[in-house]
Amino acid sequence: MANRRWTGSDDQISLYLAALDGNESEDGAEEDESEENDEEAQAYRDRAQLVRVLESESEEAKVDHALEDESLGANVDPSEEDPPIIEEPEIEQEPAVRNGQTRRQMMRRLLWKKQGMRSSEDDIAFLGNLDYGELGSLDTMYGFFSFFLSDDILEKIVQETNLYAIQKDPNSTFSTSITEVRNYIGILYFMSVIKCPNVRMYWSPKYGFAQIYNCMTLNRFELLKSLLHFNNNASLLPSDHPRHDKLHKIRPVIDHLNKRFALFPIEQRLSIDEQMCATKMSHYLKQYLPNKPHKWGFKLFLLCSISGYAHRFEVYVGENNIQEPNEPDLGVTGNVVARLVKMVPRNINHIIYFDNYYTSIPLACYLYKQKIFCLGTVRTNRLPNNKLPNPKSFMKKSVPRGSFEEQMTTCDGTDISVTMWKDNKIVTLLSTYVGAEPVQKINRFDKSKKEKIQIDCPKIVKDYNSHMGGVDLLDSYIGRYNISIKNRKWYMRLFHHLLDIAMINSWLAYKKLMSQKPGFSGKLCNLGTFRLEVAETLCLLGKKNEVKRGRPSSTLEQEIQAKRKKGVPQVAPIKDVRLDQVAHWPVFCDKSNRCKMPKCTGFTQTICEKCNVSLCYNKRNNCFREYHNK
Repeated sequence: MANRRWTGSDDQISLYLAALDGNESEDGAEEDESEENDEEAQAYRDRAQLVRVLESESEEAKVDHALEDESLGANVDPSEEDPPIIEEPEIEQEPAVRNGQTRRQMMRRLLWKKQGMRSSEDDIAFLGNLDYGELGSLDTMYGFFSFFLSDDILEKIVQETNLYAIQKDPNSTFSTSITEVRNYIGILYFMSVIKCPNVRMYWSPKYGFAQIYNCMTLNRFELLKSLLHFNNNASLLPSDHPRHDKLHKIRPVIDHLNKRFALFPIEQRLSIDEQMCATKMSHYLKQYLPNKPHKWGFKLFLLCSISGYAHRFEVYVGENNIQEPNEPDLGVTGNVVARLVKMVPRNINHIIYFDNYYTSIPLACYLYKQKIFCLGTVRTNRLPNNKLPNPKSFMKKSVPRGSFEEQMTTCDGTDISVTMWKDNKIVTLLSTYVGAEPVQKINRFDKSKKEKIQIDCPKIVKDYNSHMGGVDLLDSYIGRYNISIKNRKWYMRLFHHLLDIAMINSWLAYKKLMSQKPGFSGKLCNLGTFRLEVAETLCLLGKKNEVKRGRPSSTLEQEIQAKRKKGVPQVAPIKDVRLDQVAHWPVFCDKSNRCKMPKCTGFTQTICEKCNVSLCYNKRNNCFREYHNK
């Protein structure tokens, strides 16, 4: 019922009471008042007290007053108006998932029915727009990589590394630059693809890797490795401070990558799962997950697309129930999902998949209110009052393999379907958009019959298996090539892992956009080739050629190579290196070679020292200039 508040002056209230008593005089003065009436009037002289009395009247009393008003209407002067009544309509708020005791009461009142969920493809049709923005104009491998690991974070690393060197040794003359940090990261990527038993072997004169030892000396690499820093130690708050950040040392890198990863358009179907940053170093943040390929390491929560692209990640720092402002408390695991999906657009029918570590009815209701559907395996102890079969009886041989049962309930205006399915083990799934129907047939191997048989598979199971593996796919990409050099600092191990994720995201974005460009030939490089080309660009970009010190070596092998009539064909440089405008010097050679400039058929003795390609450089043709500016 609407709230009613009385307003008006003291005189209006006294006149109104006098009219109700029938004792109002013409001039408003009362005569021959008894002692009783004096006491009663004295009791109601306080206007605030009178208002409280009027507001506290029961519904029956209000009805009686209404009848009295009608009977006294003829005796009351029309000029004397009742005190104005302000109507305050109740604001209907959208139901939300309750907190605490109210939510538990709501869960206890759940009623389950044995029925199926009816939905159509139109109900979950994706309403979003995949606009690639700045990414659409990129056309080189390094361009995609530098979009995610941009110069902003590299400048921050340079600044903090130089500061840390001074904090460590005030007399230090160490100073690094963006180019050197790029070179360092490029060497790490080379090491992730080309494996050697130890780091020093990459600089071996006999077995070393030329792209690495020509880029940076071993001593400089190890010095930069020991001083690399990402945040100011002086700004770290004490551990007992409420705003203490356990990831302070790596926080700028985490925030930067999350911000850049979020710029890639979000597909309709996403999955949330844990990931391990493998390490066995001694640290309090290290976790043990027995079901993961790498059981020891730092745990991360990731939001990925079905292609394996990581849109957002969060490093686990302990079981702290961090709740977003103005959001309901969904429990520790539910709040993880709420934080990860914060960057997902609302009301355009996104679908989130997760496992039974996260799935709960309050979380499903929270997502559904924002037009985000969900599907995940669920633990039966999170389904109060459910009428699903007993797992022990359901696993008996009398129950055929492929049997299932679906039940539905409505919680806070959200229709929820739960399906129990029997395969080798019992699987229970919860969804807000799909049920068991339509049922499909799948092949399974029967050990007793020693042959393949067909069993029923509910649609909810098929949908879950098709779209849940985004994080696992990302894990498989990292498993192929990863930065695995040892380091005693825990934040460096996390930094290497984040570099791997940034590289894979760059590769996936490159494949996605290049396949949509006109003239696409249908062939794209694999992950290993992509890493090598980005690594080579990082090692060469903006780098000047250094003159080798000491006497030039002269060996029999070098003389034999010089006598070869046909040398190795010249390979075109990477576009980003060709156009970087740094250290491209024309040098002359004894042998003439065909110019590598397109549409030029001339021969020249001029070669670019950095690109190592022959280019015309004479009065008639200046292919050298055009080649490095187009």
